[in-house]
Amino acid sequence: MIKKIFLVSCLFGAAAFVAQADFSAQNWQYKKSLLGTSSGLVEVFLDNEVFAGAAKNLADIRVVDSSKQEVPYKLITVKNEEGRKNYSPKMINNSVVSGKYSSVILDLGQRGIITNSLTIQTSSENFQRNVTVFGSDNQTGWNILKANVYVYDYTDKRGGMKSQDTSVSFPDSVFQFLKIEISDSDNNPVVINSVSVNQYAQKNAEQFSIASELEAIQDTSKKTTTLIADIGQSGIPANKISLLSSGENFNRGVAAYSANDKNSADWKYVGQGYIFRYNTPKFVGENTTLDINETTDRYIKIIVYNNDNAPLDFSGAKIFATQRELIFQAQADKKYELYYGNAKAVSPKYDLDQYLKYFDLSSAQKISLGPQTSNSDFVLPQEPEKPFTERMPYFLPVGLTTLGLILLLLVYKFLKK
Repeated sequence: MIKKIFLVSCLFGAAAFVAQADFSAQNWQYKKSLLGTSSGLVEVFLDNEVFAGAAKNLADIRVVDSSKQEVPYKLITVKNEEGRKNYSPKMINNSVVSGKYSSVILDLGQRGIITNSLTIQTSSENFQRNVTVFGSDNQTGWNILKANVYVYDYTDKRGGMKSQDTSVSFPDSVFQFLKIEISDSDNNPVVINSVSVNQYAQKNAEQFSIASELEAIQDTSKKTTTLIADIGQSGIPANKISLLSSGENFNRGVAAYSANDKNSADWKYVGQGYIFRYNTPKFVGENTTLDINETTDRYIKIIVYNNDNAPLDFSGAKIFATQRELIFQAQADKKYELYYGNAKAVSPKYDLDQYLKYFDLSSAQKISLGPQTSNSDFVLPQEPEKPFTERMPYFLPVGLTTLGLILLLLVYKFLKK
């Protein structure tokens, strides 16, 4: 990661970056102490209690110092990738050896370009293949950079489902030439339309996982298995689910949905794909993990399409979520608390968002959260007073009926005269 530097040294020396926003302690239900703060930039990861008690979009997070002043902060979702350079090499000898492999040589144009991944663009569908990547400076002596990596594509045009992974990572290389060989043991070669070569500068995202038991429901008429995973609470930003199964040699389409009530009739679609596992003489590989659109719902439902196959036996699941990191500038002579639990709060906007990029984030001190406590200043919002017609629901119909009877009596007396 490229080091961030201070734009102006006095930024760190400024005593108080006091925010003037909407904070009033009586409106926040929960709080946690921020432990171990000292002077300078500090960072802390939110925990499950915060995810459960805060608003879904975390708009109600507030950092407050010991003088009850709101302190600017920035909430960061840590990403896997920090930087990327893309290259479009010249393709040489794009060819097929029937029954063995399809291959292509890639010319980066010069030696010394650092690369560590590539992505194959192909018009081929419904395949799973092993790939080997070689490197060379002269196209005569080839060094293996990565062997027996698998790529795959599953396309169901009728069902509108597609899952594909044709990316291959390998150790940093400075070879001018790269060669790709895609196995072709069944005389159905994968067409290589183009290849992009990349250099990634990566930082692993801070993730956590939650083990979950699965409730399985078989539907023989629809030939599906419905799995319901319970995360245990709402609010956790889940973005991936890994299914645990002991089965071998399977390939099933799956679709995922989420809801806060497992008996809901309105599940939200969050993703689809394929799970598979092969252990054969010609191909070994598996993928039982499904990336989904991030959801904070408590339940995730996975529908497994069995077609005419026997249902698989699933023993459980792991739910993955990416950590949320909170960064702010602390002073050694002050203590800090994290407030949350205000459904009416809106996301704050601080100047810190603009100048934080001039700090060295790698030097931030990691601190921790204390246990959750109820905020003694919290005042339960009063329910708005209902309209008179709702408080006295019978008043209007009784009044109209009475008025109607009076009018009828008056008309009757008038006609009698």
